[in-house]
Amino acid sequence: MESFRGRFTNKIDAKGRVSVPAKFRAIVTAQGMNGIICSPSFKGAYLDAGGPAYGDMLDQMINRLGMFSDAHDKLAAALYGESQDLSMDGDGRIILPEDMRAHANITGEATFVGFGARFQIWNPQAYEAFRAEAFGDAKTFADLMQPENSVRPTGGGA
Repeated sequence: MESFRGRFTNKIDAKGRVSVPAKFRAIVTAQGMNGIICSPSFKGAYLDAGGPAYGDMLDQMINRLGMFSDAHDKLAAALYGESQDLSMDGDGRIILPEDMRAHANITGEATFVGFGARFQIWNPQAYEAFRAEAFGDAKTFADLMQPENSVRPTGGGA
């Protein structure tokens, strides 16, 4: 599966239309969808989005929880109940609903940021603040990043 990568800021018109970056459109179109799955994040003032592969990942994660558990119901309400399928027009634009724009404090521009299997849509100034914090904190998490088949050194000499 191809990853969503990069950062793009696009203008929003008076009708709430914004162009999905061409690289992101190509990924969701290749997954068989002419649009995106989008929901307000329960973690912050931004939107989580992706294509059918992202939707499938959400299904798998939620379905691992007990169907009648509180965790299942609360995550399903946040992720399914608030999500929408937003269709793209012929120019690759979606209409960001008013409630989603309000959640993310998005007005004249929206910043699309690749996060691998998904992407996020932010108010540009809010993303810049998050980006600065993320770069500051990233060095503390660098030791967690290991290739799947890597061998960690055990120390000692030869």
